[in-house]
This record gives sequence, C-alpha cells and structure tokens, in this order.
Amino acid sequence: MVSQSYGSTRRSNNRISNDLKATIEHLRSELMSAATGNNFNSGTILELSQRLDQYIVLAQNQMLGK
Repeated sequence: MVSQSYGSTRRSNNRISNDLKATIEHLRSELMSAATGNNFNSGTILELSQRLDQYIVLAQNQMLGK
C-alpha cells in the first residue's frame, strides 16, 4: 500500500520530493535483486513491481503538480 505521506508532499515546481526519489530507487534496487535470484513469475517480483508502479505514478503526479 502506498504511504499517504507522499500524497501530501505535492509540489508546484514540477520536482519530485527527495523521499519519493529515494523510495523509488530503493524499490527499483530490490526488484532488480529479486529478479536476479527468482523466477520472474514469483509473487515477490509481482509485489515489488506493483509497489514500484504506485510510487512512479505518485512521482509523475508530483511532476505535473497534481
């Protein structure tokens, strides 16, 4: 589930918050590590991918000032 704290950190200057960038990078790294050690059909891969997608959407919304 996506933390509500990121939803309230919206900026009008088209920038992504540092916390959100760090979270995206962390999840991306976790996903890459999991993908090298697991089957791509793994539940872990799916969960990490879905979580990463949610945070990417938040980042896109921040960039658009939504």
